[in-house]
Amino acid sequence: VLDKRKEIAVLKSMGAGVPSVMKIFVAEGVVIGAIGTAFGLLLGFGSCLLIDRVGIPLDPEVYYIANLPVLVDPSQFALVALAALAISYLATIYPATKAARLRPVDGLRSE
Repeated sequence: VLDKRKEIAVLKSMGAGVPSVMKIFVAEGVVIGAIGTAFGLLLGFGSCLLIDRVGIPLDPEVYYIANLPVLVDPSQFALVALAALAISYLATIYPATKAARLRPVDGLRSE
């Protein structure tokens, strides 16, 4: 928001309202969060597949099993994806509100 003060001021001076500016920042935050969530899920799924195929050996004197077990549960992946998207959405609300309440005069004066 601090880096985009001038652009926000120009939008507001051209007639963009508080909801319009908020939608821009929330949409950008949700897209960034969705991309990060997708990469995280792919990396996590790939790691689970690699560990399942290669295996991580455990010390038989300490544990009753020889390798680290891996169970891929699609519902847990979906729950983690939903939680990550919800958190990224909630994290965008405060900066979007601050950006939407910026007065055009303050944004144009800062440059």
